[in-house]
Amino acid sequence: MKKKGLALCVISLCVALLCGCSQVVDLTDEETQLIAEYAADVLLKHDLNYKDRIEAGNEKAQEMATEEMQENTGDETQEQITEEADTEETTMEQSTTESGDEQAPQATEGEDEGTGTAEATDIGTESNIGVIAGLVGVDITYRDYTITDKYPATDEQGEFIFLEASEGYQLLVVRFDVVNTTDGVVSVSLLDKELDYRVVCNGTKAAKPMLTILMDDLGTLETNVESGTAQEAVLVFQISDNMQQELQTMDLYVTYNNTENVIKILQ
Repeated sequence: MKKKGLALCVISLCVALLCGCSQVVDLTDEETQLIAEYAADVLLKHDLNYKDRIEAGNEKAQEMATEEMQENTGDETQEQITEEADTEETTMEQSTTESGDEQAPQATEGEDEGTGTAEATDIGTESNIGVIAGLVGVDITYRDYTITDKYPATDEQGEFIFLEASEGYQLLVVRFDVVNTTDGVVSVSLLDKELDYRVVCNGTKAAKPMLTILMDDLGTLETNVESGTAQEAVLVFQISDNMQQELQTMDLYVTYNNTENVIKILQ
């Protein structure tokens, strides 16, 4: 009803304009079209179901621009988070690398393959290997050393066993006394003690002991020592022929339970 009333008012207004004067004014086609468009615009503006296409287009464009801005903001935020994570990871890797460099043990120059420095946290001067290994009732102390190209020994049946040095090397045989300090028989077992030995010549050249089948090898010693008696034990190393001629100092490093003790052999 409201729409119809508005239409009637517009039509009445047009009739009044046309008929209210004593003289009829002829309108051109362009003026007639302008009046019709004006009337239609007035009607449409009061129509609740009508929506201007231009206005709707502007609103749609604004919505799309807002959505695009939100998406860009989300992408930038995600990119920033990713960059921060990458930066943090890089910092951790650098920290780990620097920490690893500080804790990496320095290699010791050796006479042959397998030589090196055993890691130890404490340095001591205990010369009794029995005390170092925590043995009760037995002392194991350094006696002397010899350098030879062939080392004779005997097995359980009394037969000779020979160790021969490789070409260009000599055998360094370090001998120890294993002494029972109690009134009874003492069982000595060093096989499972995980003692680490290395000899250092002239302060720079280090070598690990050879793995042997000798019954008196200190690294694998398993024996019973009678009261008040002593037995011999040895560690056998290989040193170069040149080192034998240039030998000035020699130290035996014994490491057990992260504690390293130095026994002077030649000084």
